[in-house]
Amino acid sequence: MDGIFSILHNNLDGLKLQLKRLETISENIANTERVPDQNGKIYRRKIVTGSSNKESSNGNFARQMTLSLTNTNQKHISRPSSITGLNQVGKKNKQEPQICEVGDGKLIYDPTNPRADENGYLMVSDVNLIEEMVDMIAASRGYEANITVMNAAKEMAKSTLKI
Repeated sequence: MDGIFSILHNNLDGLKLQLKRLETISENIANTERVPDQNGKIYRRKIVTGSSNKESSNGNFARQMTLSLTNTNQKHISRPSSITGLNQVGKKNKQEPQICEVGDGKLIYDPTNPRADENGYLMVSDVNLIEEMVDMIAASRGYEANITVMNAAKEMAKSTLKI
């Protein structure tokens, strides 16, 4: 049963990540047409990264396979010392998704705007509405996929308890 609970735990992390992506994308969409403030500061596009820990994304599949083999029989393979960030077998220290600001903005020609420079250019946010909508579709499909996996894991648990 520990395997099913670890699936649900990992699935919950995936749901949280996709939800955070959807929130960030909606914030980007809401600020698409935002003009600079009095200090000239513009809204910068935000993206969600899964983790600030580089090691958690590099070699994750190989690390999971090693842990799986280690779990089945200790004689099969010895645990490498390079596996870090583990509290127990198969349970990693999870980090919350990080939000990063990207982009520097873009210049548009608007000499009628009072905040334009002496040449008539105004620095505005470089958020692209079409790109944000595509990202929103991808995030919502990722969320749906996580829900499907969670339902499949629940059905497997129910089937296991019937045996």
